[in-house]
Amino acid sequence: MTIKPVENIKILSLGGVAELGKNLYVVEVNDDIFILDAGLRFPEDELLGIDVVIPDIKYLEENQDRIKAVFLSHGHEDAIGALPYLLKKINNIPVYGTELTVALARAAIKEHKDLKYNRFHVVHARSRLSFEQINVSFFATTHSIPDSIGIVLHTADGAIVYTGDFKFDQSAREGYQTDLGQIAKIGEKGVLALLSDSSDAEHPGYTSSDAVAAQEMLKGFKQAKARIIVAVVASNVSRLQQVFDAAAATHRKVAILGKELERVVTVSAKLNKLVVADEDMIVPIKEIDTIADEKLVIIESGHLGEPIRQLNKMAKQAHRLVNVRPGDTVFIGATADPATETILAKTVDLIYRNDAIVTTFSKDIFISGHASQEELKMMMNLLKPKYFVPIHGEYRMLIEHTKIARTMGFDNSQIFIINKGDILEYKDEKFAMGSRVYSGNTLIDGLGVGDVGNIVLRDRKLLSEDGIFIVVVTISRRQKRIVSGPEMMSRGFIYMRESEALIEAATKMAEKIVIETLEDKNFEWANLKQAIRDKLNRYLFEQTRRRPMILPVIMEVN
Repeated sequence: MTIKPVENIKILSLGGVAELGKNLYVVEVNDDIFILDAGLRFPEDELLGIDVVIPDIKYLEENQDRIKAVFLSHGHEDAIGALPYLLKKINNIPVYGTELTVALARAAIKEHKDLKYNRFHVVHARSRLSFEQINVSFFATTHSIPDSIGIVLHTADGAIVYTGDFKFDQSAREGYQTDLGQIAKIGEKGVLALLSDSSDAEHPGYTSSDAVAAQEMLKGFKQAKARIIVAVVASNVSRLQQVFDAAAATHRKVAILGKELERVVTVSAKLNKLVVADEDMIVPIKEIDTIADEKLVIIESGHLGEPIRQLNKMAKQAHRLVNVRPGDTVFIGATADPATETILAKTVDLIYRNDAIVTTFSKDIFISGHASQEELKMMMNLLKPKYFVPIHGEYRMLIEHTKIARTMGFDNSQIFIINKGDILEYKDEKFAMGSRVYSGNTLIDGLGVGDVGNIVLRDRKLLSEDGIFIVVVTISRRQKRIVSGPEMMSRGFIYMRESEALIEAATKMAEKIVIETLEDKNFEWANLKQAIRDKLNRYLFEQTRRRPMILPVIMEVN
């Protein structure tokens, strides 16, 4: 199909820049919108009680009539995790992805009972699609999950290439191999802009081959004398393959712990993307006590496929099915992200306290699913873009990636670091920073989507630091008297039995405030509650140097 002349191109990010995960990029060609990935990220410690974070899609909701398609680069949560939430808001758009990616996306959508969607389209690395404004093609990439692809939007002024997550691995097994020839052909035809993965831009040299990682894992399995527990990200199919291969080589059975992990293994094995030597190799988790310790491997991954928090629970002897015990070898096959670094360190300490052994990949090799500096240079050399936009990385990673680009001959006018919401606009045959669109985070807490904001988080933080102090009193406004109370209750603030003098003084203070307010002709409930909060807050801080949340509960009887 003939591509229409370009009047305007816009590139923007609603997630994935200045952060790890939550990838969601938007390319607008003339009036048409194309979405690249729709991912989530796990929350930092300060987001108390939050399960996951997804991009705010208000801009897409407001412009949903212009959206032509969603393209998924691979099946990890940082690329497909927000898709169910996007489709709940905008249900009439087609979604394109490879066989495994679409299968995992379908499985994720099934978890959302209120969502009915069936406009998935399976593509492969050599597929070509035509839209009114652009053509779309793909190329095979190497990542820690098979069926990963880069996405190419062909415009009349050149291609816009989105790499997705990638690395170059000359020893990659079938299903993981990069199509270098296809990438080179794309570069020869002309690339207008390259949006490239920056996750490991700080690491010099090359990322180690997965073949090396497989050898390391097999070595660890051969050294283990009893049970082996492997902590992996559920969607890291490459790592799962290494576990199954090492288990087969050491004649061990494999048990799977984690709902998300079971789903990934089932889907991947059904599509032959995960090769299991023998069906009898997998045993139900409830039957592990019937297997000799030296013949057993347990693969574990927790909520939404994140393994560290569940491993922590196992090390605390608090898991209902499996706990770490003396003699176990715990192989940590997952790399901690900023949200789990602290808990991983504490978990390792707890594992040692259980007289178990902790092992992981050698520090002499760099195991990752992302490109290191020399591979990032190679991608630029193959594609030869006119403009370069680093994406998918914290801000320092984006900066490091721009430094690499400069060593490749790019000047500042060709490099753009965009923040969430920034519009990079192509007009008059050149890119320049334009205006902004609304962007932000949507917090997922249980079944709640976006109903937890800064005020709720502030209250949770306050409760976690200084606790709560509750004042309960029953009054009769008609008789202008206290019927019962005030009664004081504390949770997480003070130990009541050892603070009787403080409680007594606070009770008298609250009683005085209530009586004075009842005598006031202009009595208002809000004024009474605020007076109790203000005066007790001041008094309790003077006595304890703590500021608990003060919650007055005032009841009235007729």
